[in-house]
Amino acid sequence: MRAIVVGAGLAGLSAVESLAARGVDVRLVEAGRRFGGRARTVHDRFAHGQYAESGAEWVDTVHHRMHALMDRFGVNTLGPGLEWTTIRRWLFWDARLYTASDMVSLDPHVFEQVEHYEATVDSHAVDLPDAARPTSHPRATDLDGLSLADAMRECRLGEAASLFAQRNSEGEFASDPSRVSLLFVAQQRAQEAEAARELGVDVLAHRVDGGVSRIASAWGEWLLRRPRITVDFERSVIAVDQDADGVRVELADGETLAADVLVLATSLVPLRRLAWRCALPNDLHRALHGLGYGTITKTAVQFDRREWEPGYGTTSSISQRLYDCSVDQGGSSGIVMSYCGGDGGRQLGEVSEDERVGLIEADMRRVHGIETSRLGAFSRCWSVEPHFGGAYAVYEPGQVTAYWDVLRRPFGRIHLAGEHVATCTGYMEGAVESGRTVAERITA
Repeated sequence: MRAIVVGAGLAGLSAVESLAARGVDVRLVEAGRRFGGRARTVHDRFAHGQYAESGAEWVDTVHHRMHALMDRFGVNTLGPGLEWTTIRRWLFWDARLYTASDMVSLDPHVFEQVEHYEATVDSHAVDLPDAARPTSHPRATDLDGLSLADAMRECRLGEAASLFAQRNSEGEFASDPSRVSLLFVAQQRAQEAEAARELGVDVLAHRVDGGVSRIASAWGEWLLRRPRITVDFERSVIAVDQDADGVRVELADGETLAADVLVLATSLVPLRRLAWRCALPNDLHRALHGLGYGTITKTAVQFDRREWEPGYGTTSSISQRLYDCSVDQGGSSGIVMSYCGGDGGRQLGEVSEDERVGLIEADMRRVHGIETSRLGAFSRCWSVEPHFGGAYAVYEPGQVTAYWDVLRRPFGRIHLAGEHVATCTGYMEGAVESGRTVAERITA
C-alpha cells in the first residue's frame, strides 16, 4: 500500500510513523520548511538562551502519548507544573492592578461567582458516557444549542466574574463565549477526567525543557532515517482527486503524486482552498467549511529584568492574559507572554508584527509598571498564517452534533487527521492521537 500524508505537524508525523510501521510506503508532503506545524518554539529573537512558544505550549500530565514521545527522544518537562485553577493570581482592571487578596475589594463575591459558573459548566460532563462520542450525551442536542455565554447569563455573573469567564473562553477555546458549544465543553471536561482516572494522576500543565520544537524535530529526523518514508518540504498541495484506482494529489509546482490513500493532516482552513476534483458529500462539505477555528495571537517580550507580578493574570486591556513564560528558565531577564484570543486575537492580526509588539509591550509596561529595557520580542497571529488559518478547532453551537462524526469518517480513500478530529481536541496530544487513529483505520 502507498499513502500520501499532507502536513508535517504532530498529526502528520504520527500518521507517517504508524502507517510505515504497518508496512505502508509513505510520502510526507509539507508546504513549509520544518517539522512541527503549530508546535513552534522561538529562540532566535531572545538573549541569554531564553525562548518562548509561539504556538502549542503545554503538555498535561494526562497527555500520555506526548510523554511517551518525550521519553523516547530524551525531552523533559520544565518546572513543577501548573494547576489551571490557580491562574487568577492577579487582575488588571480599570487601570489598577489587583492581587488575589485585593480582588474582594473590587467585588466581594467574584471568586464565589466564578467557581459557581465553572461548576455549572463542568457539571454537564458527568452525564457523558463516552468522551469520544459526545453525541451519546442524553442532552446532546440541547447542550449543543447552548454556548458558554448562555451559561454566563444563567449564573448572573458580575462584571469582574464576567471578565474572568470571558478571558477563560478566549484562552482555553480561543473564541468568544457565544461561539463555544456547551456540549463541546462537556466533552473536553469528560475526556480529561477519563484520562486522569485511567492514569491515576492529577492534571497539571507543564512546559517543555528547550521548547516543544525539540519533540517535533527529533521525531521528524528519526522518521527520515526509517525505511518506507519519503519527505518533501516546501511543496504545496493545490488539488486532490480520487477514483476506484487510487488518489491523486496535484502540487503547486505542477507535479501530480499518486497513491492508494491520502491523509490530510492539516488544519481544515487551508483545505477550504483546495480544488476538489472529486465532489465532497454535502455533510462533509459543510463540516469542512464550517468548523470553528480559534484565533490566538501570542506576543512575547523579553525584558532585561523581571519587573512584574508573578503568576498567570487577567487583564481588561488589549493583552487579555499575561504571564512569565520563562519563569522556569532562570536568569535575571525574563519573557512576558500575552495570550490574546477570540475577537481580540483576530483584531491584532489586522496590523503588522511590529505594530502588535509595540501595542502589547506598551500594555505590559502599563499593567506592571515595567521600566527596564526590551531585549527581544515576537508576535504570531495564527489566524493570518496561510498554512493554518487559526490556532485550533473550536466546535461552535450546533457543530458537535452536526460535524463531530462526519469529520471522523473517511471520504472514500481520503482521511482527515489533526487535533480537530481527536478526542483530545485542541492539544498536541490530540494531534498524535489522530494520526494513530487514522493509520489503524486505514490498515485494519
